Amino acid sequence: MIAYQSLSIATNILALGLALASHARAGDVVSGDQISFRNGTTTLAGTLSVPPGAGPHPAVVLISGSGPQDRDGAVDAIPGYRPFKLIAEHLNQQGIAVLRYDDRGVGKSSGDYLKADERGFVKDAEAAFEYLSHRDEIDSSKIGLLGHSEGALIAAMVTGQNKRVAFVVSLGGPGGKGYDLILQQARRAAEAEGMSDEEVAQVVREQRRLFDLVLAQKWDELERAAHEITIRRLRALPDEKKLLIGDLETFAERKTTSSMRAFRTKRYRFLLDHDSTEDWVKVKAPVLAIFGELDVQCDATQNRAGIEQALKRGGNRNLTIHVIPGANHLFLKARSGSMSEYLTLPKDAFAPDVLTTISRWIRDTVKVK
Repeated sequence: MIAYQSLSIATNILALGLALASHARAGDVVSGDQISFRNGTTTLAGTLSVPPGAGPHPAVVLISGSGPQDRDGAVDAIPGYRPFKLIAEHLNQQGIAVLRYDDRGVGKSSGDYLKADERGFVKDAEAAFEYLSHRDEIDSSKIGLLGHSEGALIAAMVTGQNKRVAFVVSLGGPGGKGYDLILQQARRAAEAEGMSDEEVAQVVREQRRLFDLVLAQKWDELERAAHEITIRRLRALPDEKKLLIGDLETFAERKTTSSMRAFRTKRYRFLLDHDSTEDWVKVKAPVLAIFGELDVQCDATQNRAGIEQALKRGGNRNLTIHVIPGANHLFLKARSGSMSEYLTLPKDAFAPDVLTTISRWIRDTVKVK
């Protein structure tokens, strides 16, 4: 998921969705063939689950968002959340095959997640598509891509270059320049935490200052600013929270080091500087864009407008937009949409209508019998 490099200790929000401090684990998988495919020297391992009955079947490749995730979409930062497992099981029941794979450096896939750039992840998704297109039980004319958050950006980049992609499903995907989208994310996240207007404005100013320094690659100044903001917020916490943290200076230094590790990655700068509408304008395949009404990480109003305008600019009128009431960025039924409540929500099912919206649209689009 694309999330800003938060310095809000009070709300305990983690990085740019890059979740660079998190480590995914290889969870249990639904029944299916354990497969592997290659992108250059990188081997990606995954599961291809095919519905019963005579093929060839339509199929979809699942593409994860930011942060190292296994084939189920699992990350340690949100225990129990395994979105791709839920999607695969549902689509299989609806006659649609699913390929999902461990991110590079996760589970049984080789490579190093933190050293990869965006182009590497795009090529991973392209390799998954090509692998599927050569499977006898798959209808190569009916293979689409489904991406969550940054995974939707990758899906758009692949589809804009490959006219054989039959359709795209964007779950909470971006539609605009990363700088603006992530700044709005900071604003929405602060509002969801109940901050005052003045506090929200300060968060936005601070994030803008940090982002400008990242893009200018002024690392020493950035580190000083990050530490300054962190320690100020720590000192503003209630005494009981300070006691839980312990030595504030030590904690601030550790937090700043973690933030700087994320800030220095080429991928962070790419996400800030990249305009995803330039990818969507090249997409000619049918698109389903689903947003959560309470999503603070990918604002529905801002991003749906960007995707819609880009597709229209490129001459693609085949767009369906659906906003799921009460859903957050994880497409779980939420109360406020705040990232701090992610850990408190049941994670064994999506919000109502998420899965049926996806499967019905795919079935209608590729004419599943």
